Amino acid sequence: MSDVAIIGGGPTGLNAAIYTARADRRTLVFDDGGGTTRDVDTMENVYGFPGGVTGPELVDLGREHAQKYGAEIVEEEVVRIEPDDDRYRVETTVDEYTVDGVIIATGANYERPAIADVEPYEGHGVSYCVECDAYFYRDSPVAVVGTDNYAATEALMLLDYTDDVRILTNGSPFEADEELRERVAEAEIPVVTDDLDRLVGDETLESVVTRDGDEIPVDGLFVALGTAGGTDLAEMLGVPVDGDDVVTDSDQSTPVDRVYAAGDVTGGHQQIATSIGEGARAAINLLEELRGADYIDYKKLDSQPA
Repeated sequence: MSDVAIIGGGPTGLNAAIYTARADRRTLVFDDGGGTTRDVDTMENVYGFPGGVTGPELVDLGREHAQKYGAEIVEEEVVRIEPDDDRYRVETTVDEYTVDGVIIATGANYERPAIADVEPYEGHGVSYCVECDAYFYRDSPVAVVGTDNYAATEALMLLDYTDDVRILTNGSPFEADEELRERVAEAEIPVVTDDLDRLVGDETLESVVTRDGDEIPVDGLFVALGTAGGTDLAEMLGVPVDGDDVVTDSDQSTPVDRVYAAGDVTGGHQQIATSIGEGARAAINLLEELRGADYIDYKKLDSQPA
């Protein structure tokens, strides 16, 4: 039986999980504990809650519903997804998982570093995807901006392309998990905690200047703030993105076989109602793809007691 990975434990991902789990697919919902829904005090426009519902309550109810049908909540941070023969390998900070289909439901997540003049260098030295652009910086000095597991993982990945790698925390402490910190230290990757001021270069990036005036030569600056967002994960798989959004067809599919995206990560209205609907659509169409041309009894999926 095929396994499904749903990246994101908010309403979109959890609703998708209800459908895939009820269809007897082993369903892994990767939830790192983040997401904007958990930050909302009260929502008064969610169907079925005339008195309103808090974000944490809605997420907890969704988890309970998905788990009722066998979905597994994996409380780990996904840092990478890549093809593995005809399947997909999902790497977290803790373990690795191999699945047959993926639904990206991470919500909106795109953060520029707090450094002056970043935008003009995007595509000219500043990148948001190591998997996509590291090749262009072989044997060149590069740096990763970030403070945690995502930054550490990206820095270690860059070692496949160049020995001149460093991590810039922009004045914040380096807070990666102990195992990742040890791997960074063993690889002799410098961690620079100075505040960063601006980027320098004529047409392409040449260096990063700290607030103290120190100049750090870099040809490539990779942004890895927070967790790996949906667009980062999509680009690792070759899925097209448009700015902050993952590009999908109307059925939530992407050009990559058995990879779907739904919810705020695809743009749109960014409302709970539309996100939940997209989660259902992604799950139903992924199930259809996993089953090939076999007929799915949609009415059965909708009519079974919840």
